[in-house]
Amino acid sequence: MTSPPLPAAPAALPSPRWSAWRRFVLHAGTLYLALYFLIGGQPLLGTGFEAQRVAAADGLHRLLFGRPLPPYTMTGSGDTAFDWTFALLVLGVSLLGGLVWTLASRRDPSPAYLRRLGDGLRVVLALWLTVYGLSKFGFGQFGLLHPGQLLTTYGESSPMGLLWRFMAASPGYQYVAGVAELLPALLLLHRRTVTLGALIAAVTMTNVLALNLFYDVPVKLFSAHLLLAALVLLALDGGRLWAFVTGRSFAARPAASSSRWEAPTAWVVTALLLGGAVASTLSGLPKLETARQEAAQQGELLRTRGFHWVNEQPFNR
Repeated sequence: MTSPPLPAAPAALPSPRWSAWRRFVLHAGTLYLALYFLIGGQPLLGTGFEAQRVAAADGLHRLLFGRPLPPYTMTGSGDTAFDWTFALLVLGVSLLGGLVWTLASRRDPSPAYLRRLGDGLRVVLALWLTVYGLSKFGFGQFGLLHPGQLLTTYGESSPMGLLWRFMAASPGYQYVAGVAELLPALLLLHRRTVTLGALIAAVTMTNVLALNLFYDVPVKLFSAHLLLAALVLLALDGGRLWAFVTGRSFAARPAASSSRWEAPTAWVVTALLLGGAVASTLSGLPKLETARQEAAQQGELLRTRGFHWVNEQPFNR
């Protein structure tokens, strides 16, 4: 006897079409993230055209508020009036560009486009998580607690000063914070661990943003955009994440490129960016013993001169 024929496999259901508003959000969001990370906060393209950026932001500020921007100087703060105004300018340009893009192209975004968007966000996140993670291993961000700081009372401290002394008091905890940033950076480099890396990066950056907000650290805008990049990466993988949560099977992540030159070029660019960031960061970091000696010498020098800390600044008694 012959066995009955096996039932035919059900035909795959076609993917639902993208609505116009979803395509607009995708296009405008792509333009915004690209412009912000390339020429906005801590621009990847450098600050060679700083005067043009300031002039553009000043023009928008005059248009909205009828007065020029406050004088712009490089203070290390990423939350100045210039930074917020320029981010608003980038948002406006991106919304306009996204609208034109959506009207000009009514096709659904291709898998290659979504993959390249994800790859760009992976590089940005891995780059900055590496920079901030390495700085904690070398005590280049918080430093180490020195005797002069111990003379500061809580009442004389700013919220940011309290956070900095809390971190500076423990080299071990700075190592832990560095691992929390370097681990997702490494996971983001391989396509099989991108989702896990984005998930850990989102948790890490949520904590960083909360510290910046509630301790008034002037890197709120930039840390919020790094968190946004991690969330967008997770959203691009939303279907596979939902399948994992609900216990359903899901397809493996497709190969990284559809062109023979795309993958090698992407790896070369990524290696150059990360290599430059690592070299630049490590070259400016003190070693543990050197950092301890410098902290002790600085504190002793200020104490012998009769100085103490008030609102994070040395004042004579």
